[in-house]
Amino acid sequence: MNSGNLNENIELIRNGLGNKNPIVVKHFYIGIDKLLDAAIIYIDGLITKDILNRDILNPLMMHIQENLTEKENISDYLCKRYISMSNTLIEADLNVLLKHLKTGSSLILINGILEGIIVDTKGGMIRDISEPINETAAKGPRDGFVENLEANISQIRRRLKDNNLAIELLNVGVRTQNELAVIYIDNIVDKGVLKELKKRISSIDIDGVLSIGHIEECIEEYTYTVFPQALSSERPDIAVANLLEGRIVVIIEGSPVALILPSLFMQFFQAVEDYTQRSIISSFVRILRILSAFVVITLPSIYLTLIKFNVELIPIKFVTPIVQSRIGIALTPFLEIVAMEIVVEFLREGGLRLPTKIAQTLSLVGGIIIGDTAIKSRIVSPTTLLVVGITVIATFLIPNYDMSLSIRILRFPMLILANIMGIFGIAVGWFFILTHLFSLDSLGVPYLEFHKSDMKDTFIRAPLWKMNKRPEGIPNQDPIRQKNFRNKFKRKGSE
Repeated sequence: MNSGNLNENIELIRNGLGNKNPIVVKHFYIGIDKLLDAAIIYIDGLITKDILNRDILNPLMMHIQENLTEKENISDYLCKRYISMSNTLIEADLNVLLKHLKTGSSLILINGILEGIIVDTKGGMIRDISEPINETAAKGPRDGFVENLEANISQIRRRLKDNNLAIELLNVGVRTQNELAVIYIDNIVDKGVLKELKKRISSIDIDGVLSIGHIEECIEEYTYTVFPQALSSERPDIAVANLLEGRIVVIIEGSPVALILPSLFMQFFQAVEDYTQRSIISSFVRILRILSAFVVITLPSIYLTLIKFNVELIPIKFVTPIVQSRIGIALTPFLEIVAMEIVVEFLREGGLRLPTKIAQTLSLVGGIIIGDTAIKSRIVSPTTLLVVGITVIATFLIPNYDMSLSIRILRFPMLILANIMGIFGIAVGWFFILTHLFSLDSLGVPYLEFHKSDMKDTFIRAPLWKMNKRPEGIPNQDPIRQKNFRNKFKRKGSE
């Protein structure tokens, strides 16, 4: 600011924020003798008023009995002697002052002084930390990210006390000016991957970033693919686990979801319970998840191929019931399966838009009524309904919602190929899926690539004491995760 006039500086702040931006300006005198005219400015709703009254206004107005006009640097003296706040800043740059005001700080202006005192009074109403709805854990922590950036960073800091933990704050969105945190462990993360990520984030030039999904879409390289290229999670423990493997976590103000990069395909089939249960149980469940993805994509297509092209492959004892169940069915097998799959998607999508209790009732009652009516009216056969039902249940095993959506979409083109070319169409479909997966990458890291050392935590989950190295598929500076401690005490079956 170019002037020390209090009223002129207040007008500069008003004009900088926009005349339609409701700010609060409180004039007051500093000290009992009322020798200094001052004002405090803040945006209502972004601050904690108790802090403002107790730690700023009360000391400045009621506790100062000395003559401050004789002090050489009044602002610095007030910060060190009377303002009982840990985070204060003396600044004359108007743009810096406006930026801090918009993020919840308060600004103290004193008549005759060019600089303003910025005091951290961030507050307002925020959601309490609670268990994530979409990532519940049967055995594990119950806390999740919230819409407050500082609260989310603190949850990571509580779990990861490494001195090499680095947190870089950036701003994205021309109008929204969201604060974004890029978090990584400095002596583990690959510098090339980190540089590429920061380059992509800095290139974002849009009006507003309203969620972490906007960041994901703006930095991803492959736009027209159904597969997610970055893992998103609402759980701090998952974020920390990935930081320890050499990945980077991106969190943005206003979103309870963290973005984890780079991400690999098999990572989307892992869940937090994999590392809190015994390795044998975790391996069994993980194999089930991978199998469920195959079932979702392929089972309806295999059923269609068998009843349309290759009836001879069906065991004799199953042929008669299937043929009898199809007598009088109005739709062709292909239309029958597609119709039921679309109805299931209607129910699933409708359930997401309704309150939880109503959604549960809709899914249960709606599914029973529609299925029963469809069979009685001879629109679909019971066998088709069974196949579709198994497919729906299999989708629930995929722990990541984004990957679940991708897998669900793929069953429709697979059905079309199976309807045209039979079993050969299914083979062609899987060829294109695998080829596409091998062609993808996440920040330059191959999306689907297998390494011998990573097999301990890919299709199965080996005991934790055997996983001495970080994933080879993720570039990093320090490949050793832990020392070999298995022989420090007698461990049966360790050899």
